Amino acid sequence: MNFIFFWRLAKEKGFDLVVGALSEIVEKTGELPGNVFIFGEGSLRENLFQKFAGTPFFEDCSSLNDETITQKIELFETSEEGEVPKIYFFGWQSLFAIRSVLQVSHFSLMPSRFLETFGLSALESLSEGVPVIGFSKGGLTSFIPKELAIPFSPSDSENIKVLTQTIMEVSEKYSSLDSLLWSEKSEWDALSHESRRIADRYTEERWIWQVREILPSSTKKILLASDYTTLLGGIETHVQTIAKTLRQHGYEVEIFGWDSGKSRFSRLLRLAGLVYSLCNITSTFVIRKKLREFQPDVVWLHSVSRFLGPLTVREVVKSDIFSIVTYHDLGLLSPFPSKIESEAMIPKHPGLGAFLRAVHSNNPITPLATCCKYFQVYVLRKFLRKINIHIVPSAFLIPYIRDIEEVSEEQIVVLEHFL
Repeated sequence: MNFIFFWRLAKEKGFDLVVGALSEIVEKTGELPGNVFIFGEGSLRENLFQKFAGTPFFEDCSSLNDETITQKIELFETSEEGEVPKIYFFGWQSLFAIRSVLQVSHFSLMPSRFLETFGLSALESLSEGVPVIGFSKGGLTSFIPKELAIPFSPSDSENIKVLTQTIMEVSEKYSSLDSLLWSEKSEWDALSHESRRIADRYTEERWIWQVREILPSSTKKILLASDYTTLLGGIETHVQTIAKTLRQHGYEVEIFGWDSGKSRFSRLLRLAGLVYSLCNITSTFVIRKKLREFQPDVVWLHSVSRFLGPLTVREVVKSDIFSIVTYHDLGLLSPFPSKIESEAMIPKHPGLGAFLRAVHSNNPITPLATCCKYFQVYVLRKFLRKINIHIVPSAFLIPYIRDIEEVSEEQIVVLEHFL
């Protein structure tokens, strides 16, 4: 069997659970359950290298490019039985490289600790016919079949134990079936087919049809506003993707935000932007000018709490232009969205007390920063309530946006992502 992980190598994505499970399997059986392909970078990279680098079970492929990765993957399809399965670490690679490896993978490992608002990586995996193993909660619920869903526990050791058991069970079950059912359709084939069927629901055509239902019928110009135009992560990539899609369907689209660049000082500048967002007067004047010159029919807000801030949103509300906001994460409901591991952890009344209770740090600066974050969110909510349409990527978010943002349910629309 071939397993793949392609997320940030971070605790919130459960990468430590993956490393822990693979370590336990090697200790118990003396070998890996199959080849494991790992894509990504992050703070837990060293955790992987400390456990496996220098062993017969590890190969660092991070220096390879798209062409050589493709060539290496072709070797797996012709490899002889009896070769020792390995962990192949590819580091940060293009989507093309990930898709080429997905084509020879059997299962994706996605034991995300924190509550995902959607599962775009899971959807990417399913589109290649690769079923997902992970915690079936939040935005991932629709993408993980019952037999591959693992129960989430507050205990790391329990999560590692259950993930270990699941990986070993599926490896034994599906690899043995593949070896026995030469002429018949195996159970893994059925799982793979169901994965593709689920992914087929999330098409660009379906998405654009839903968007047209949301937009005023006279819409021709759309201004997308987000904190950063630099491709820093999922939000920024999504904004660029929908801009391209909207243009292909006849809309005139421009993107408003800050190009922070990718220099060695850009991370420091973005941290400063979190503070500056409280009183970002500059963006207020700039977006006022943009609205006057571009004259959009719709302003579509995305991430606005990391740089643009409340004053920019107020300017949009004052313009009386039809406005939309998308909630990509739980940043307006909690000071530490990556720490929210279940719906029970979302505060029903996210006041200052709830924000401060979420602080679990001895650093004296953290409570102060949390107070600043609360003040920013408090002001943002006042303006966001006046936005016409509130978009969530998954239905489970509807009651939280309705109650915490204090908007009517008729104003909330579920608009799922697409590939």
